[in-house]
Parts: sequence; C-alpha cells; structure tokens
Amino acid sequence: MKPTEVAEMLHENERKVLHALSTESTATTEKLAQKTGLGKDAVEKASDWAATKGVVVFNEEVSQFFALTDEGDVYSENGLPEKTLLNLLRTGPKAIGELQKSLEGMNIALAWVRRNGWADIEKGVLSITERGESIGETPEEKIINKLKTGGKINAQEFNESELDTLDQLIKRKLVVESETVTRYVAITDFGKKVLPELDSIESEKIITQLTPEMLLTGNWKGARFQTYDVTLPVPGTQPGKRHFISQVIDYIRRFWVELGFKEMKGEYLELNFWNFDALYQPQDHPARDLADTFYMKTPYKGHLPDHEMVERVKQTHENGWTTGSKGWQYDWDPEYAARTVLRTHTTSLSVNQIAKLQPEDLPGKFFSVGRVFRNETIDWNHLAEFYQTDGIVIGEGVTFRDMKGYLKAYMEGLGVEKFRFRPGYFPYTEMSMEAEVWIEERGAWMELFGAGMFRPEVVKPLIGIDVPVLAWGPGFERLVMQSYKVESIRELYGNDIGLLRRAKLWTR
Repeated sequence: MKPTEVAEMLHENERKVLHALSTESTATTEKLAQKTGLGKDAVEKASDWAATKGVVVFNEEVSQFFALTDEGDVYSENGLPEKTLLNLLRTGPKAIGELQKSLEGMNIALAWVRRNGWADIEKGVLSITERGESIGETPEEKIINKLKTGGKINAQEFNESELDTLDQLIKRKLVVESETVTRYVAITDFGKKVLPELDSIESEKIITQLTPEMLLTGNWKGARFQTYDVTLPVPGTQPGKRHFISQVIDYIRRFWVELGFKEMKGEYLELNFWNFDALYQPQDHPARDLADTFYMKTPYKGHLPDHEMVERVKQTHENGWTTGSKGWQYDWDPEYAARTVLRTHTTSLSVNQIAKLQPEDLPGKFFSVGRVFRNETIDWNHLAEFYQTDGIVIGEGVTFRDMKGYLKAYMEGLGVEKFRFRPGYFPYTEMSMEAEVWIEERGAWMELFGAGMFRPEVVKPLIGIDVPVLAWGPGFERLVMQSYKVESIRELYGNDIGLLRRAKLWTR
C-alpha cells in the first residue's frame, strides 16, 4: 500500500506514537507514554496495531532479576546456619543434644553439614571432617553477600556456576526470582515515509465513530471517516469452551430427548447377570473371559435381583423356558451370575430398564450414554475405556425398518456422510445388523456399532411377555475422530492444548 493510504488508516493514537518516534527511532513504551500523554497500555495497543500496518516494529525484552527474601536477609546478617554449626565444630566435637539446645535452626544446619560432607555423626556426637576444616567462604555466602550489597541484581551479572547456586538458594527460599518486561517500539523505513503524510490528514476532522448526536446535528458533514483495512491480521483469541467430547455428549442427549426418548442411568459396577446373563449370553461365551472383561476383586459379587425373574433367566439359558428355544443346554450357575464386573456396554442399562417395565408401560423409548470398560489391546482406534450410547424402543408394532430410520437420523445428525448397514450376528438379537462408516484417509470401512431386535430369550424372562424390542449400542469416539481429523483415539483424551484450542464448537 502507498504511504498516503496507510496514513489515512492510522488511528489517532497510532499517529501520536509515530510522531513521538520522529525525533528518536527507538523508544520504550514508558518513554512514549510520557511523550504522547497516553497511558502505557494505550501506547502498547496502538504500537501493536501500527506494527500490523508496517510502520513500526514492536518488540519486548525480558530481564531476570534476583533478590534476597526476608529470611535470606536475616542470614546475610547472622550467617547461614550450617556455617554457624561448622564454626562451632572447629573448636571440637559436640553432642547433638547440646547443640539442639543452643543453636537456632539446628535441624537445617545438621542437614546441610551432612549433605556437604563437612561433619560426621558417631554415637550422638558430631565432629568436623577434613573437608569441613578446609571450607572458607562458601558460594552461597558469596551470592548472599553480593545480593545484600547490590539489592536486586540482573541475572546477566552472574556466571553459570553462580546461577546454579542461585537455584539452590531459591529452593531454600532465601532468594526470590523476578522478571521485568521492557517493550520497545522502533519506526520502520516505511513508517518514515508515512510520517510526512500525517500533517495533511490531521488538519482534517476525522470521525472514528458515528454517533446519534452527529446524525441529529449534522456536524459529520465535511468530515472524513476513519479508514479501516478489514484484511489486516488480528490477534487470535482462545475463549473458554467445553471439551468437544462433552459437547458431543450434550448433543446426543438432546437428539434422543427431542425424539421422545427417556434417559437411562446406572453405575459403572455391574453384575454379571445384567451385563451378560440377562442378554442371553451363555456363561462360557468368550466375551466373558478375563481377556475381554474386567472382573472385580472387591466387591467380588453382589445380590441377584427378583428370584422369580432370575429363575426365568436360568431356565431360558438351560432349556429355553417358554420362549420356543432349546436354550444353551448347560447348567446355569447363579454364583457366577452374581460376580461383579465393570460394565462392558451400556446395554446392561437397557435390560435393567426392560425388567422395570410393566405391560401397561408400553410402548416406550429409552436411551443411555456413558462410559464402558473392556480389556482391549490399545491401538489407534481402541481404548480400555470409552463412551457408548444405547437405545431401545419397545412396543407392539415396532419394526426393523423403524430402527434403521432412527439410526440413519442419528448418524446424519453426527455429520456422517458415507455409512452403510450390513447384516451382523449377536447372541442376543435376531435380526441383527452392523453400521460402518467409510474412513477416507485409511481407505477402509470401519465398524461403528451393532443393532438388532432383542430375541424372545432376552425380553420374555425380564418382562414376562414376548414383545418386540429394537436395540442398538453405538460408540461415538470414532465419529468424533473423523469430524475433528484426529488420527488416534488416545488424542481425544490427551488434553493437548493445541488441539483443544483448534477444535471447532460442535454446532450440529
């Protein structure tokens, strides 16, 4: 841009700073505040904006200083306690008990003479060592005396060895460290070209803000309006916001509630019964193995629910009960069903909810969202702990097509563009399907969740009647990974400040 164009864009305070730099090319913001009559903050703000227009350079210099604390000042007068103790030992060995009565700060002194190798203890008697005999003025004393004489001293006046000693004195709270920031503003060659253009501009009346009074009186006529370049860079801002995982969870809750669903809640600790048995999963199923499930040592087991319902579940496993099935043909163990586990899916909440319903409560729609735990091998898309959201729709007349409609709306609501449903198998649903999403970066379909209609062996023992139940259990971390371009699921919970600042608000 031309100097004249830039001169027209400068704010009044920016022009004052530029005028102040006409007599000296570089000045501190404190000096510029004196010359312009502006506050220091106003000078810094104006200088920062002027720097974006290329007329000044705005830099800062950070200086480090050291000074004695109140305790350090006392030691500068009375001496360090370890040195006082060392001088006492030069006259001969001393009993520790006597020293503790006579020497203030004995514990500190004793710790440091032992650490420095200045004294030995034998049978409660402290005696000086050869190294202690040879000690003169210590590095700590030299630093303390230097600070006592010089007061607040710049770090540049100390060598590397002295800085190490200062670190120790800071840890002992004898020295305090502080920083001073000095900001400098320098006019650029381009700024010097802009400077002569300011006189003609300042002779005009410039309006930076149009007010109602100006419109009423008309005194804006003949004035020139301040020019602004909206393409100039502005400082970045990092407003406070919730973690994007929390934002997604809130969205999921709102999504299902707006569709008329009620939320199901429960504890992380669950009975084997609700986590597996009520879902018609046999007790020798591989998913129950320690390699997949976290079993608890304490409490080792809990109390099974209503005896009649437990008996119906037992018979269903053993011979099918009245469901029309032959069951799994094994002896069902109630002790094993009472074992406690960290829930491996929120589907345990779904069967809990079904068991609470009475026939007159139907139809019903429920959802849950919460953490689940699996003994997984950790990799780019697996963790031992993750979130899952379950849903069930129970009532006469609900169909598989209804479920596909709900899940299609759910996935589109989460911003998934390319997904598909394909047939699947689960021991507690029939028909069953799996949902997959296309991961462009990996060139592959990734499984998201399973869904299906609960088998009669799940529903009838819990509620007493055979009624259709749609059920699904999607996780959502992988969808969030895709939305936020995160390569590994571990990054979602790593709290990387850069990622959190860059992450867009979940606005769906």
